[in-house]
Amino acid sequence: MHLFIAVWLAFGVTSFASAVLPQAPSCSIAVNCDCTSLNPGEFSLCDDDSADFSDSGSLNPGQPVMRQCRYFANGTIDVPTMTVITAWVPVGSRPCIGDEVPKPNDASDSWQTRTELELKDKFTAFASRPLAWYSPGGEIEIQDPVEFSVDVNTEVTSGLLLGKTAQIRFRPVAARWELSNNQSLFGFIKTHRFDQIGSYAARAFVKYEVDYKYQTSTWVYAAASWELPSNKITLSVIERERRTLLVG
Repeated sequence: MHLFIAVWLAFGVTSFASAVLPQAPSCSIAVNCDCTSLNPGEFSLCDDDSADFSDSGSLNPGQPVMRQCRYFANGTIDVPTMTVITAWVPVGSRPCIGDEVPKPNDASDSWQTRTELELKDKFTAFASRPLAWYSPGGEIEIQDPVEFSVDVNTEVTSGLLLGKTAQIRFRPVAARWELSNNQSLFGFIKTHRFDQIGSYAARAFVKYEVDYKYQTSTWVYAAASWELPSNKITLSVIERERRTLLVG
């Protein structure tokens, strides 16, 4: 009787321990992977991809070298979640917790960005401000057509661009008008009618595309683009008194 109780207790303790203790993560790549838990940043190799297949940790020839990787449930290594995933992954296939995250390239050092910055300097220095006006001028009667116009020209200058002599061209390609009554118009010349009396202001914003070329090369079109505002126009919209002519 005592022997039966002792055997039963031993079996129960063993079953309880196996139910409570955490199980090692499974190896879907090979049964020989050492899937014991590791501290963040540590990893073990599952295959050395060598011709010696006697090691218990090696796979078939051509299989990738594996590492045990830990990352958060959202797939990141820097945005913590309650759940941490442990999995075997090919070495170099993804970042894992504890890996050094490479710094992103500084976009300001790129050739294209430096070109745009220098072109913007030239644009600011040489581009002429667009001249805007309206006709017929003076006071405008309500519902009478008003023609807004902006005078723009293509300008070419020369100077250094990234240390080399270049021709730089400022080419107007579009214009939009902003009116003080929150209306917008589009075009270098635009006709508009006001349906209420009052004072109004208008300004044109001209979009320029900037081209450049070096001495022995062809034009590089639209290497950069910016808007340049015109002068501000003010006008008054009135309603003239109507007289009735009696014919008898």
